[in-house]
Amino acid sequence: MKIVVRCRDEVEEGFLIREPYMLISIRDPDKPKVRVKKSGLCKAVLSLAFHDAEPTESLRLPPDIRLMTAKDAADIWRFVREHQDAVRAIVVHCEQGMSRSPAVAAGVAAGLGLDDRKFFERYQPNEFVRSLVSEASSQP
Repeated sequence: MKIVVRCRDEVEEGFLIREPYMLISIRDPDKPKVRVKKSGLCKAVLSLAFHDAEPTESLRLPPDIRLMTAKDAADIWRFVREHQDAVRAIVVHCEQGMSRSPAVAAGVAAGLGLDDRKFFERYQPNEFVRSLVSEASSQP
């Protein structure tokens, strides 16, 4: 299984992928859903909304910040398991394609037994998001 990270603009403008894929779409809660270019190769889309933030003991987050939840992570795994036999790639995008989407990609890769190193070499994955996705991989 190939796992690809993209940013919002790349998804909305259209990107080249030549095999059936599923799309995990992550946006800021105050942004509209991404406009996905029609493609017969896109077999399913999961849309999630949470901020690129991590909880810390020393810093209180503003009340309007929505963190990723364990339910979001479980929804990702439910989606991946439901569609993995019908696709050869997973595309994960967020607004900038630098933190949330590589974190999800790394967590999914690790949960599928794939090498997740490239997501740490090329991006700055949100550790909180990666941890939630990784933890959810072992749940039914």
